[in-house]
Amino acid sequence: MTDRPVNRKRRPQSLTEVVAFTEAGDSFWYAVREFLDHFAGLPGNQERAQALRDVPPLTGDAVQNAYLAAVAEKLAWDRCLPPPEWVFEPERFLHDPWFAASDRPGLRPLLLLESPVMFRRRNLFVSANALDRARSPQPRASQAVDA
Repeated sequence: MTDRPVNRKRRPQSLTEVVAFTEAGDSFWYAVREFLDHFAGLPGNQERAQALRDVPPLTGDAVQNAYLAAVAEKLAWDRCLPPPEWVFEPERFLHDPWFAASDRPGLRPLLLLESPVMFRRRNLFVSANALDRARSPQPRASQAVDA
């Protein structure tokens, strides 16, 4: 797998498509980042809820399964949307902790401290800004109602 897209002309428009793109050969992490860019550009909460609604198939990788649920729950929370029900399935939680910077054990205390609760409760430890993208506007509570 490569960290570049495999001949794609568009970004994944749902977390289900993140899995499909990954199965087609894209890097999981690249597909997630591309989805985050797509999500940030959606015009309103109705479209955002739609992008999170469909249940992504289980990938065979427990970290990916938990990560997709954490992403969906965090994005929903940030936009004052109810989280999709699938994020609470037992298969979307890890038994053992996973650290985003596994090659840098010195970062573990920081990741333990700042990991958003949606990740932490799934035993995923990431930076506080793990879902930030360069052009992502900061979510506001007023985004609960479409403009």
